[in-house]
Amino acid sequence: MPASRLSILVIMLTAVMLLGCTQPSGTAQGVVTSVEGSLEEVTAFTVLVDGSELRFEPVDGGEYAFPLSHLREHQRTGEPVFVDWELIGTVRYALSLADG
Repeated sequence: MPASRLSILVIMLTAVMLLGCTQPSGTAQGVVTSVEGSLEEVTAFTVLVDGSELRFEPVDGGEYAFPLSHLREHQRTGEPVFVDWELIGTVRYALSLADG
């Protein structure tokens, strides 16, 4: 096999392995970098965790220690949050949320 084809094969296999290692759930602590939605209704928010931005969507009945609109205050002050989440398909759902 020529070197260029081998290089492409190695890159493709590495990408497949990394995609297969995606965690299905976890806990994250970080700083809120963006909040999507209206002032009263948050539809999604992004948290900077260990140098990576993770986007979360809220769930009905989630265990949130404060109203989701309070995330804008966290974004403004830089105070971290804790998020327990679950990955379903390509969406990370925030199951619980608390001051961090």
